Amino acid sequence: SDKGHQPESYATQPLHASSNMDERAQLIDHRPGSPKIRSLLWPVCYSTTVAVLASFSFGYVLAYSSPALNDLQQYNGTYTSFSKTIYQDIFGAIMPIGALFGAPVAGWLADTIGRKLALAVNTLPLTIGWLLIVLSHATTGVLFRPLLFAGRFATGFGAGYASLAAPIYIAEISPSHLRGLFGASTQLSVAIGIFVVYGLGAISALDYYWLALVGLGITVLFLLSAITLRETPRWLIKHGHYSKAQESLAFFRGTDYNISEEQAEIRRQVNSEQSSSGIEILNTFMRRSTLRPLILSIMIMFFQQFCGINAVIFYAEDIFEETKYKENAALISSFAVGGTEVFGTLIGVILTDILGRKVLLVCGGLGMFLSSGAMGAFYFLNSEPYCHPGSAKCREDLNPVAIASIVLYIMSFSIAWGGIPWLFLSEIIPLRVRGAGMGLAGGASWIFAAIVTGFFKEYQKVLEPWGAFWSFSLICALSVIFVIIFIPETKGKSLEDIENYFSRVTFESSVHESELSIDHD
Repeated sequence: SDKGHQPESYATQPLHASSNMDERAQLIDHRPGSPKIRSLLWPVCYSTTVAVLASFSFGYVLAYSSPALNDLQQYNGTYTSFSKTIYQDIFGAIMPIGALFGAPVAGWLADTIGRKLALAVNTLPLTIGWLLIVLSHATTGVLFRPLLFAGRFATGFGAGYASLAAPIYIAEISPSHLRGLFGASTQLSVAIGIFVVYGLGAISALDYYWLALVGLGITVLFLLSAITLRETPRWLIKHGHYSKAQESLAFFRGTDYNISEEQAEIRRQVNSEQSSSGIEILNTFMRRSTLRPLILSIMIMFFQQFCGINAVIFYAEDIFEETKYKENAALISSFAVGGTEVFGTLIGVILTDILGRKVLLVCGGLGMFLSSGAMGAFYFLNSEPYCHPGSAKCREDLNPVAIASIVLYIMSFSIAWGGIPWLFLSEIIPLRVRGAGMGLAGGASWIFAAIVTGFFKEYQKVLEPWGAFWSFSLICALSVIFVIIFIPETKGKSLEDIENYFSRVTFESSVHESELSIDHD
């Protein structure tokens, strides 16, 4: 809430967990194997596992274009030709365009019909999209490319939808001291999805429509699992279902956990921010307690996309074909990109609640800054007059630079910038507008992604490949500065504490706040 009655000294106070959170934490026996900790974690673990199937589908859709294009380029009929660059660019860019529309819809439905049902609805666009892609193989006429593009758009819609629906659900069911661990699991699932589709394309050499059928199977499994989920306590309390909220909270926290304090805290927060009309909701967005987190969210998504990650993922095989490993480009990109992303994300999942979000973002940004710069140097030294065309010796000397740069870049991104921005969104946007706010920030993210992926090849032509990657390196450096100055640490804080923090500080004091908020409990 934005009442303005707090003391001025609050503007320079760090973000600390409330005493209620400390008291509740003492109720849990954290000894290994304790039945209390098992009763706390297993319901959350199960529900998170189901929810991240959406994130797995997100990753599968995201990387699908790489092996699919490798197969589609072999189609050379009148209506099935995919040899032209324009068709390849459309196929790559139409996915984030679809995601741009899916993200706001997910935010709106999550607020309207509930977090659980919103997750289940995610399967609808994914199913339609994969079916359209499969059906495109059945025709060699004028419908081939339209069906393929429509299917790619629909799966992109589902991917953008999943990018918001899963983090919202997981953030609201997780205990605060483990929210980073569970929240980061969404990016781990995205990474696994990317690795799986790369592996299927490289090792088994599945045709594009068989890859689509695998995606359809994953969607069906997700739908059957989503039916078993429970609604989040925060959404139920927000909509006045107090008895159901108590049952839900007892399910997620276990029978040995005193839920009364947490339930009371959620109710107090919800009651202080109830909005009853569209005008009031619009006014809510204009309050500093909502506007500031929204601006920070959009900016962090800007840096996530303009660091160049989707250009690397979408065109990984093309990048490896620039090296001496051209014949095995698909297999190498599968393990260099997919395998590294899974490993890096797993490290990030472990470290998010140990080192904190801010430290990882800074370290990841520095790693991407160095690796993007090195990749630019590879292309620069591989061009005239430094490396004459046809000089195999020159290219072989520089090949290790390209491989090492991509691995370091993917590792740095996966540890920090892959999952933490989405986790950060689900933490700092207030409950009363969480769905709509994340929809706006997520929509902005996919606009940025569409720009990067849609214009990357043309961007390379204008600036040369080395200029493109050096520009990504510059953006990565700016992201580090932005995080250090403006982003507060949210590790170990309840969602209510984070919301109270943003309601009592001013944007102008953000530099001082972000420094103080590194203090941990």
